[in-house]
Amino acid sequence: MVPNSIDLYAGIYGLFSVPEKFELGRGAVISATYAHLFAPFTMAFSPAAPGKPHPGPWKSAKGGLALDITAQLFLPANTSVPPLDRVNTIWWIVALLRLHASTSISVPVISSDSFDSIPRLEREPQLWPMEIHTPRLFIDDPQGHRVNESELHWVRVNWYEGATLLNNGDFMEAFQAIDASIWNNNPVVALVAVWGALERLFSPSTAELSFRVSANIAAFLESPGTARHTLFEKVKRLYDSRSKAAHGSGNADLAPYAETSSLARRIITKMIETRHVPDKKELEANLFGAPVGIMPERQQ
Repeated sequence: MVPNSIDLYAGIYGLFSVPEKFELGRGAVISATYAHLFAPFTMAFSPAAPGKPHPGPWKSAKGGLALDITAQLFLPANTSVPPLDRVNTIWWIVALLRLHASTSISVPVISSDSFDSIPRLEREPQLWPMEIHTPRLFIDDPQGHRVNESELHWVRVNWYEGATLLNNGDFMEAFQAIDASIWNNNPVVALVAVWGALERLFSPSTAELSFRVSANIAAFLESPGTARHTLFEKVKRLYDSRSKAAHGSGNADLAPYAETSSLARRIITKMIETRHVPDKKELEANLFGAPVGIMPERQQ
């Protein structure tokens, strides 16, 4: 069974108060459900012959995996967003929930069948593991997130049209790096990864990198004035933390990563909502008051 050619049901962890049915458009639906996914550890001690199970003895071991699935995302067989296949379309939709709602949300498993139908099946369902990770570095809601309809509406408005930004290589790499940083178990490494993403989006050159990146970010997010200057000073301070981390003199402190992650999520959110990733010329013009996305006409 190939997951990219059938209806898919993504089990969502860390999300509560989900409506009975919330349509995201193009056949995609998020709804409440419940399933307890668990995988106890078992060990075998001899190699398996090709196509056969490992021979005994087998030994059960303490530990393993246990997660509560509290919501499911249905994606019909004919729905995906270019340039992604359908499994990565699920990742994109849930990553947007992580971006806009809470980093507590993940998809540990995708199923060939709806979770509430599985107890009645006469056959075994097909399950594909997806985001099964060790505890996350940074979680907004350690006990899980109680979603509201405005957050789901934001995903509905942005998941399909906003995916056009994924055709931009800089945005795609930056979004993936920022989203994946929460799985890192080292805040120093995660901080460097997020700043690498921001540099890809906001560094027109390698000269005066700290100043240029900080100024471009502040100008992108704030109008000219005190708020822009205040943000510039904050971003530059965070960039200094990145420089220390990259050169081995930083402390394994979560605070610089948490602040930088929040900044990065704000940037990515604006790009998705405006459907626009500014290029280097726009960023330079924006420093001098030209709004991003509106370039002055060239002199003839």
